[in-house]
Amino acid sequence: MAPNAIIIENTKGCDAVEWFENKLSAEKYTPVTRSQALCALDFWRTAPFYSPSPLVNLRGAASALGLGEVYLKDEGRRFGPGAFKLMGAGYAMARSLGAGSWDEAVHAKRKTCFYTATDGNHGRAVAWCASRFGQRAAVLMPSGSAEARRAAIAAEDADVTVTDMGYDDCVRRARELAGADPNGILLQDTTLPGYETLPLEIMRGYGAIAAELEEQLPCAPTHVILQAGVGSFAGALSSALDELFPQAAPVFLVTETAAAPCLMLSAEAGETRACAGEIRTIMAGLACGEPCIPGLRSLLGRARFFTALPDMWAAEAMRALARPLDGDEIVVAGESGAAGFGLLLALMRDASLSPLREAARLGPDSRVLVFSTETATDPINYKKIVGNIARQTPSKDV
Repeated sequence: MAPNAIIIENTKGCDAVEWFENKLSAEKYTPVTRSQALCALDFWRTAPFYSPSPLVNLRGAASALGLGEVYLKDEGRRFGPGAFKLMGAGYAMARSLGAGSWDEAVHAKRKTCFYTATDGNHGRAVAWCASRFGQRAAVLMPSGSAEARRAAIAAEDADVTVTDMGYDDCVRRARELAGADPNGILLQDTTLPGYETLPLEIMRGYGAIAAELEEQLPCAPTHVILQAGVGSFAGALSSALDELFPQAAPVFLVTETAAAPCLMLSAEAGETRACAGEIRTIMAGLACGEPCIPGLRSLLGRARFFTALPDMWAAEAMRALARPLDGDEIVVAGESGAAGFGLLLALMRDASLSPLREAARLGPDSRVLVFSTETATDPINYKKIVGNIARQTPSKDV
């Protein structure tokens, strides 16, 4: 559990987007510097299969929404498991093995078992990298995890257990198991008392995504929308992008599932808050009740707006990306992957959100950057929401 976290029952509504304007009074904390982001990218470039995830220019969507530009960084077509988690897990795993390159990680003398908890993407990333580095992985999943996600992790020769616990309790159990194993290492982006070094390395691995964007974007974005579970991705990307585009000062907007907006509640309260009880949402990757402290600290000094997104907008975004306007590229985004674009749709279509839209100054001159953080990792649920998975350029794998 986050240090000094206050446990609360989530009382936020689930029918409308809730939002909070952060006055940015907190001093900026920088968990991912420019040099750290570039260092992580240098590491990934040593992998023989490396290629950057594509940046998609959604010109049709931008025009329809009354915006200048909309760019989508598609982590669903990231090499390997098709989600951003790989960039953090693989980098942190290599660092824990004392490796500075992919080849050094593959030939590391140290042999260990990496323990982790996951709703799907992080566990698969840990298992994927462990199998390629000649290491073992033990993965705990919360109650109700999709069978497709469990099977994908097991296919990487990991020891996978679907528990009767929620995600945050799985994290604590994974730490206990790692501590009881003389050769065990906990690899988690959730921070715990006395456990922050590897979460920070994971966040710095995510910084490689921002470093790619420095080369891909034709000009700096005016607005960046970041989805968040524990907040490690959002905290890392806001920090790295702030460092990489120092003169741009983009408006950062964070969106969480309305079922567990622990970051927004923490920002509102001015102290760490954790959501209690069962978290019911289609956005499994965002179903986290306790914040990553370095991620939260980064966002408190950078995120202008925190929002809580109902499931309906994530589903609407999945459909819109799968069946784009003429001229736009198809994007296959899973439920959590589509959350950032879902917030953008809500902001520009829902009249009740006009105060937020105006406060954020979203309009014809805006250049908005969003992320699809995962592909359709639960094909059965994707088909229920969208239909058959659309054809697009496949991700590169090894």
